[in-house]
Amino acid sequence: MNALTKYNALVGELEPFSPSALTIRKALADVGITATDEEYNSTTDSRNVAKAAILILSKMLILKSDSLGKSSQSYDADQLKERITNLCDEYGFDVGDYIKVSSITDGSNLW
Repeated sequence: MNALTKYNALVGELEPFSPSALTIRKALADVGITATDEEYNSTTDSRNVAKAAILILSKMLILKSDSLGKSSQSYDADQLKERITNLCDEYGFDVGDYIKVSSITDGSNLW
């Protein structure tokens, strides 16, 4: 069995979404992973792979659907936001850096 590469680790993190190979390679480069075909190490690579996934998922928020050749997929913005929020929580990123977070509170502290 072949080793899991950093590129494939990101593809796995993004499932069920399937962005283009160019988008995946760019996101990996944006977080400093340039040797995408090297073996994935969960201890040292998981945080950067998660950040690359967040970058890609954030871009998908502006789309309702996408088609490439004979394949198409549609996006639920609320589910994408939830996935981004979960990744941010898991890896200690500020979700407000990636999606617009409501600053409305319930006001219960006022009474």
